[in-house]
Amino acid sequence: MVVSLHPMRRILVTGASTWTGGQLIERLERQRDLELLAVDEFEPKTEFPTELHRFELDRAEFAHFVLDSRPDTTIHLQTADRSAQLGRSRAHEEAVLGAQALFGAIQRCDSIRHVIARSDTVVYGMGPRNPSVVFEDAAFDPGPSRYARDLAHVEDYLSQSALRRDDVTFTVLRFAGIFGATISNPLSRYLRLPVVPTRLGYDPRLQLISEHDAVAALEHCIRNPVGGAFNIAAPGQQYLSRILRLGKRLAQPLPKRGFDVAVRGMASFDLYLPSHITRMVHYGLIGDISLMRTDLGFEPASNLRQTVLAGYAGNAAESGPT
Repeated sequence: MVVSLHPMRRILVTGASTWTGGQLIERLERQRDLELLAVDEFEPKTEFPTELHRFELDRAEFAHFVLDSRPDTTIHLQTADRSAQLGRSRAHEEAVLGAQALFGAIQRCDSIRHVIARSDTVVYGMGPRNPSVVFEDAAFDPGPSRYARDLAHVEDYLSQSALRRDDVTFTVLRFAGIFGATISNPLSRYLRLPVVPTRLGYDPRLQLISEHDAVAALEHCIRNPVGGAFNIAAPGQQYLSRILRLGKRLAQPLPKRGFDVAVRGMASFDLYLPSHITRMVHYGLIGDISLMRTDLGFEPASNLRQTVLAGYAGNAAESGPT
């Protein structure tokens, strides 16, 4: 069913070449009264008819593009972890300096009325002293993960922009791990291994969101602008061991040294597992989703069990940012 948006809305999507960005643009292209502005520096993972504007966000040309194109809605998806593609230093620069440039342009662009930024629940941090459930007002403690620290910087820039632009609705979606049969992010590839290395003595509780529900949440926010930060996850939580059993995968518990060796070995076979994922499958992470339902008004189509079963139903062919 196609839902009609307001006439002549102009939507800017950064990170259009990520899997999530491409899927979102593909859905939005079905809207007749909508102009899309797709921005990224890489070739898209999902082909779409919309013209791709090749910009690095931390370049002056991008800021000029935003000011000249005058979007009314900006969806910032170029927060996906791209350390495998760019290296950690350049990925850090793209995330942090790119966000600075984007929000600086937003300050000067009076046409913008809604900003949606993709974040991740890993921004809260993960460790042995984690609360059992994390709420949106919890203080960030990203720990050693550079990606989590970068997300904290991005959210800080957004908060500063929100203080200066009270005529703009700012929405942050903190996604749980995105899992599915066609997406090929590090978490999905890890969970789909025939034999999955795990930490001996640990069985963390995890949340996930299906690949389709992640895109649906973004589309929902475009139609229903609500300010604030929201954890986005499928209803339910499950232990890692149970998730692997549902997928008919064999868990291989290893002591820390053996687990670290296995992770390095995976990287040599193009199965890079970033530090925020290794901490997640060590300590676990559960975010409260009450505000997602009550304030944002979004309900995922799949619960956790359905998400897991669907994610094991097929195999993604390519790797890349989500």
